[in-house]
Amino acid sequence: MIKLVIFDADKTVWDHYNISEFEAPLKLVDENVLQDSLGRTLKLFPNVRKTLEKLKERGVKIGMATWNFPEKTKAVLETLGLDKYFDVVISRDFPFKFIMISEIIKRLREQGMSVKPEEILFVDDRRAHFGNVWLYLGNINCLEMWKDVNDHMELISKL
Repeated sequence: MIKLVIFDADKTVWDHYNISEFEAPLKLVDENVLQDSLGRTLKLFPNVRKTLEKLKERGVKIGMATWNFPEKTKAVLETLGLDKYFDVVISRDFPFKFIMISEIIKRLREQGMSVKPEEILFVDDRRAHFGNVWLYLGNINCLEMWKDVNDHMELISKL
């Protein structure tokens, strides 16, 4: 049984490839679209909000492991009103997802939740990250967004 779902951000949760280049202030264009001060836009993929709500309803913990500057990730999540869904967000300026996932597991343990690798689902748009996740963290379930699933709501059926 999956107790923790961890999402990548760029090209997994939203359509932009690198929010670290966004410049403040950020403004909401509509519920699922934001724009930075230079006019760059970011749009949530369909059903992201609905999927996060369903996960929460089921009591599943939600994490984010993203290769972005932490202050940029925080600003985007807050502007979109998504920060309330995530129990732990680890945003680092390096690509090593297995380290970020380890940090998420550690933070949850500090909050009193123990989770085994097979109880974790990691969703990323790049399969390249999965090898080190399995090598260093064990039998974590990994799904490649847009290959293994084509809509965020499909993730619910994978639980």
